[in-house]
Amino acid sequence: MRTQNSYSNAARFKPGDRVYGRMPLKKIGAFAEYAAVKETALAVIPEYLSFEEAATVPLTALTAMQAFEVMDVHAGESVFISGGTGSLGAMAIPVAKSLGLHVYTNGSGENEERVRKLGAEKFIDYRKENYADVLSGVDHVLDTLGDRELPNEFKVLKEGGNLVSLRGLPNGRFARRSGMPLFKRLLFQAAGRKYDRMAAAKKQTYDFLFVHEDGSQLDRIGRLFDKEHPLETSIDTVFTLEEINEALAKVKQGKSKGKTIITVREQ
Repeated sequence: MRTQNSYSNAARFKPGDRVYGRMPLKKIGAFAEYAAVKETALAVIPEYLSFEEAATVPLTALTAMQAFEVMDVHAGESVFISGGTGSLGAMAIPVAKSLGLHVYTNGSGENEERVRKLGAEKFIDYRKENYADVLSGVDHVLDTLGDRELPNEFKVLKEGGNLVSLRGLPNGRFARRSGMPLFKRLLFQAAGRKYDRMAAAKKQTYDFLFVHEDGSQLDRIGRLFDKEHPLETSIDTVFTLEEINEALAKVKQGKSKGKTIITVREQ
């Protein structure tokens, strides 16, 4: 997108700047040519990315960066990214490597070469072996699979390690971090109690993540991945706004090999 106007005397952007961002939660739900967004939600698009490529970045990049911040990762530590062959893994793996982490993941064997090129040091083909049988003592786990796999993910996590889930249930820690009112904290505390108890058995921590807008984090992503070490983007199909129903139908099928992009108008 391009900025049109800014109503701040200390504006970070000028009209015509190429910017991208994750829309705030209250702004999500429709497709439009214009949107009023706080400038703190946006960042300048790296020069080497087209608008279509840039559109694939914010959701997965912010999810990865925010998960690693919640984990409080440090260079030299290890992270297991479950199901890391999808679009999130394609972003989370290189982000993790850029932070100095040792990255392990699992998935179908045909994706191993691609995932290793992204930076995964260890790849487990789920058709041949269970990651819970070959991994142990991992510092952090990023869960993308949810309830069914959480017991195994806690198994590979070291004592005192951190697990952040994108597919489990929110818990009290998530509610407090998000600044929710007391009644919601109590509600989520009850919802996530099962996972908190799993974690407590080995002095581990369980946390849930729902990604939020953050332009400063996108700025950091842009600094981590310059033209010499570019962000990997993956686009399946580009649709026009007039083809919106076709685009939604494609996403619903769940068989895309990259992001489905909607071009609102020619830039």
